[in-house]
Amino acid sequence: MRASEFITEAHHSILKTMTIGKWRVLIDSHAVVSMTARNVSPIDFSNIITYACIYPDVAATIPLGKGAYVQDINTMVSVYLHRLSENEIRVETVLGPDMKPKPPLFRRSVPNTNRKVDAKFQQGQAKMAQDIQQQGRDAISQKISVLAPVLSMNRADRRAFDRSIKRKK
Repeated sequence: MRASEFITEAHHSILKTMTIGKWRVLIDSHAVVSMTARNVSPIDFSNIITYACIYPDVAATIPLGKGAYVQDINTMVSVYLHRLSENEIRVETVLGPDMKPKPPLFRRSVPNTNRKVDAKFQQGQAKMAQDIQQQGRDAISQKISVLAPVLSMNRADRRAFDRSIKRKK
């Protein structure tokens, strides 16, 4: 962590919005950067969020306007969820297995899935981790927040965007 990250507030912007069960889940850019910087698998990240949204004793018990960590006791990965409204949460940060989350804390055995991480995604995550080491988490968080509109495109818009990128090369 760089000294400037102690002094300034972390950069947060919403990268992706999805629906899991009754919950509208906002994925924060800081959470994605933290996941990468702390070498946490996106599968573990996704499993914890899904578990917190599906099981009624987790996200539903977080008071409105407050947050809590959800920790998988199998992997010791923790994800911080902030409850924004009755059915809306924001995923703000991720802690690796070697880090200790502060209370309030939900410690649960999160079921594992048999999903695999795509090789291209792993390459992108490795490149991002390298950039984080060089530039810092906040700088990368700001850079990837520019990509948020691309992440929410439908198939036709995404193909048009890809064609425009290829033309520029």
